[in-house]
Amino acid sequence: MPQNNFRKCILSICDISPTKFGSFEEFIVSLTEKLRKDDFEHIIVFRAKPIKSVEDSLLNLGAKIEIIKPSKSNIYNFIIFYKYIKKNKPDIVHFHFYPIYTVVNYLKLFFNIRIVYTDHMGGKKAKKFSKKLLRKIYYFTNSKLFSSGIDKIICVSNFVKSKYSREYGIDSEKLYTIYNGINMEKFQKNTNTEDIKRKFNLKDEFVITCVGLRRDKGPHYLIKAAPSILKEIPNTKFILVGEGECKDRIESLIEKLDIKDKVMLVGNVPNLAEVYSISSCVVIPSLFEEAFCFVAAEAMSIEAPIVAFDSGAIKEIIYKKESVVSRSSKLLSQKIIECFKNGDISTKGSREYVCRNFSINKNICTHVELYNKLLK
Repeated sequence: MPQNNFRKCILSICDISPTKFGSFEEFIVSLTEKLRKDDFEHIIVFRAKPIKSVEDSLLNLGAKIEIIKPSKSNIYNFIIFYKYIKKNKPDIVHFHFYPIYTVVNYLKLFFNIRIVYTDHMGGKKAKKFSKKLLRKIYYFTNSKLFSSGIDKIICVSNFVKSKYSREYGIDSEKLYTIYNGINMEKFQKNTNTEDIKRKFNLKDEFVITCVGLRRDKGPHYLIKAAPSILKEIPNTKFILVGEGECKDRIESLIEKLDIKDKVMLVGNVPNLAEVYSISSCVVIPSLFEEAFCFVAAEAMSIEAPIVAFDSGAIKEIIYKKESVVSRSSKLLSQKIIECFKNGDISTKGSREYVCRNFSINKNICTHVELYNKLLK
């Protein structure tokens, strides 16, 4: 229950089990810090106990942490959250990673609360007309049944916001864009590039970096483009960061194309900022409709050049729109070669652009402004 020294209480219900200190964990910690400064109590519900670094950071900032594992049954979730809200009496209940249109929204009929959701998700485009129609019917019908209890739906980009009308036929004044934010202090250009290059056994190569070995991140498109790139830029090294189900396929493709000496699979790295700092080009060949794109924002913060596929919100987020191409290995290689030959990879001003639009400080301040508006 909120203490007397707190003016209001925010209850963040997160269907997530923090196993690393990632972007969402940084968000929830920074939000807690800002809320405390503004005399808000912050209660956070996770589906499982978070790792110690996340837990300690939140507790040290005065947050309360509870564990509630949600059910597939929304009726069950309604009952569990009803009891919890009755006990803690929050002013705002903010759901993260939960389905937006469900019976849970009828909690508002029983309590003087504001209900907020964040739509963090991108997704795959429905290709078949029948699938598009079914998706539209599902969301449109559920929005009519359950949207009355929602005060705001935060969208992490205008792309996400527009999908409600574009794909679901939902036009609502409750939709509100707050871009995701990154830690600007964490993502700064490291000037000791020679030391970093030695770690990766690099000298003066043209370094192309790709983050993520999941199929939907499209690393195989970059590998397929590699021979064309190497033909024009022989002194090139490809650094692939991360783990994922696409790793075996990537290794087979590298073997088939006989470019093993040109590609480095470095796994997960503790400091992505170092990799971005030595990158001549960061490639984002995403096949997934990105709701935001943290890799783009992080790389731009370090002023690393980017070439990306036109997927989801990427064109909206990226600093140089002309660096975005359609999903094709051929177009990808052509753009990388064009940028290299023309020297058209300057990103001067991209860090200031990220700071204005996608810093975690801006993100958190906008969240708290929204909370205050709702409570007025």
